[in-house]
Amino acid sequence: MVDYKVTKLDDELDFDRLEYWDVVIVGAGPAGLAAGLTTAHRGLTTLIVEAKGEAGGQPQFLYADKRIVDIPGFPDGISGLEISERLYRQSKNALVQFRFHEELVDIEETEQIGKEENLKRVVTSKGSYLCRKAILACGLLHYPRKLPALEELHSKKVHYKIPKIGDYEGQQVVVVGGGDSALDAGIMALERNGSVDLLIRKPQAAGKAESLQRYEKCGGIIRYSTEIASAEYACDQLKLNLNTGDSILCDHVIVQVGFLSDRETFERLKLRLNDDNSIAIDPYYETSRRGVFAVGDVHGDIKLVAVAWAEGIQAAIYAFKEITSPYWLNEKRLKDYKISLIGEKIARAAQEQSHKRN
Repeated sequence: MVDYKVTKLDDELDFDRLEYWDVVIVGAGPAGLAAGLTTAHRGLTTLIVEAKGEAGGQPQFLYADKRIVDIPGFPDGISGLEISERLYRQSKNALVQFRFHEELVDIEETEQIGKEENLKRVVTSKGSYLCRKAILACGLLHYPRKLPALEELHSKKVHYKIPKIGDYEGQQVVVVGGGDSALDAGIMALERNGSVDLLIRKPQAAGKAESLQRYEKCGGIIRYSTEIASAEYACDQLKLNLNTGDSILCDHVIVQVGFLSDRETFERLKLRLNDDNSIAIDPYYETSRRGVFAVGDVHGDIKLVAVAWAEGIQAAIYAFKEITSPYWLNEKRLKDYKISLIGEKIARAAQEQSHKRN
């Protein structure tokens, strides 16, 4: 796909005086940063609004110290913190603008016109921004799924993201969960001379076999078909009473059992949702609302940094095409629809022929 109308943003552009933005992106994680880089490199004024105080998304806030080994081009792996810092610096160099500590409230349709199209208004907890296109990259994983038995303690020893604890030596850690994040948390504690019990609700782990083997090789204990029935304080430690009848004393509990979607926000945006509360999109990453795209965990099943980058780039290019060639996407949709109809007719004809033979 050749971009014939790519221009370059002016280094002297006064972004504070813009009447509207070409693109507003919600979320400064991998997908949002990749989308912003792509639109800015194509000369579109781009604003990213982020609910947290810094960019990076999950790699930054959930596993900053973890070395991510499945990103192409980093044979020795790269930490969540480092990849986040690199992406943010690259985005700033491309003249992407940022607003932090601003949560998405709504995306409104307006009667205001910008270059022959109605503008949208992205409303946040601190302001609003007119734009031609909006890209949602805020992630499906807004709220960590919490355990009621632990919440009753209101303890700072209970963590719902992997804590930045430099030295686990002599510390007893319990990790709850059987996925890759739980295994990574256990491995990190073991490699820092802690002892770890991994509590998995199901009869088997859901994480990668390689991670499971590494966890066991480091000396971690696994308790399958195990859940926390109740918890209490025991001097300076926590006492976890398990459904098996056993109890564990520990210094820290790291809970990695998944996340809840922000369905309320998505419904407020009047977006069509999938059965799992993720945002439904078409093949061009556009939602049920024209001019509003969605990328990354906010809709996707494959939750990898590389996939988030790819989706952010693709959606950004589609948004760019809609801005620079307003009829391009409509024509492409119509062509794809016609091809789909032809395919359906061929399939029906083959099915009817099969019935006749039988």
